Amino acid sequence: MADRIFTNDGVLISKVMRDLIASWPEIPVKLLVEDPGRECPCMVLQQLSAAERLKTYVNGSYIGVWNFAVYVRINAEDTATRFDAVSILEELGSWLSEKDTDGRYKRLPEIDETRAATKIEMTTTPSIANRGDDGVEDYQALFSLEYKARR
Repeated sequence: MADRIFTNDGVLISKVMRDLIASWPEIPVKLLVEDPGRECPCMVLQQLSAAERLKTYVNGSYIGVWNFAVYVRINAEDTATRFDAVSILEELGSWLSEKDTDGRYKRLPEIDETRAATKIEMTTTPSIANRGDDGVEDYQALFSLEYKARR
């Protein structure tokens, strides 16, 4: 097995993805990054690992991937509230990965002058991630953003 090569692109991409998700017209709750604290309800964007190089070219350019999670935190009052949390994540996944008639992604984020997003997809079905004794529940969906970096 080859050694994995990580990049320092994660913080930059986190900021870009935070802005992209915050621009979602249907966002139902406040969007936070990494730590929701005691905020409820809310959505949380969390980097899962450092950005990783999938393929490196001779000239130093590379294909990278950044894996992240989006959580929806709710006060689980009833089954309908739980279904709503799952629906929010499903709708976000559909919005992020929507393609035009030519099969190109409509909402790829602009990272910077040397990095361009090429693909975004939800990699898991939304599901419960945490259930607290206080009735607070976190639902999560995992995503992957692929990008090209030019040198």
